[in-house]
Amino acid sequence: MDPRLERRETQRRGTARRRRIAALAAIVVVAVLAALLIIPAVGGSGAGESNGLVAAEEPTASPKATAPASAPKPAGPPPQQITDAVPGEAEVISEGPSAGRKVALTFDDGTCAACVAKILDVLEQTGAAATFFPNGTYGASWEPQAKRIRSLVASGQLTLGNHTFSHGVSTQIGSAAFGADLQRNEDWIQKTFKLSGRPWFRPPYGAYDSGTVSAAGERGYRKVVMWSGTVADSDLRSEAYILNAIQYWAKPGRIILMHANYAPTAEVLPRILKLLERKKLTPVTISELLKDA
Repeated sequence: MDPRLERRETQRRGTARRRRIAALAAIVVVAVLAALLIIPAVGGSGAGESNGLVAAEEPTASPKATAPASAPKPAGPPPQQITDAVPGEAEVISEGPSAGRKVALTFDDGTCAACVAKILDVLEQTGAAATFFPNGTYGASWEPQAKRIRSLVASGQLTLGNHTFSHGVSTQIGSAAFGADLQRNEDWIQKTFKLSGRPWFRPPYGAYDSGTVSAAGERGYRKVVMWSGTVADSDLRSEAYILNAIQYWAKPGRIILMHANYAPTAEVLPRILKLLERKKLTPVTISELLKDA
């Protein structure tokens, strides 16, 4: 072959080889950049707050909830000891301070005995904190768990409040009848748990008026606890629905309304705690959330 043609052919092959190498390098760079973009989106930073409902995660296996920071041991005398009622003006509270990235998970009613037991299992296993507002009319669910509840209250991991005995609509029965029902539940709490529900009161259905608030204050219930987020589980809801609601509502200082009435709420609690952990939120008792309010 003509030497000049041979040189040209060699140059052409070298140029083609360099182009192939450059193309492969470009593909590798694009793949690496894509991986770097995808990985944070999948894992989640846990720092962002969602403003809307999102699809709940469906892990392939039921994760074990990681124990959050242990509930602080209360200083001084044991909390919620039985003492004479101290009447005073009651205040209505629906949210706590946003500082500290704390949320309060609160559980009302207790129509489901297995749900109450399961929630207690999760609290004991994880060290997470919560607040109960039981009704004496559902005593069959609560009374077998009295020793466990008393222990968790003593450790500062649980706060116990009053939700009235009969779970009637407080604003429809008159202040006197409401006051009697509230006191009946306080008597039941004292007998069952050897504790007092004071000063925490949550009105059934969230129904209250000036007469309700005044009657509660007269009996030492000076904190009328409403809520700033709910999973709407007074009716049966799926676990995915409950997780979506927590994702939407759980923000610093929020008081989240839940119920110990249906199995999905209790079963999904470990995943709720994992979700709060990813959002860098700590579940605390209502006492802890509002101690500086």
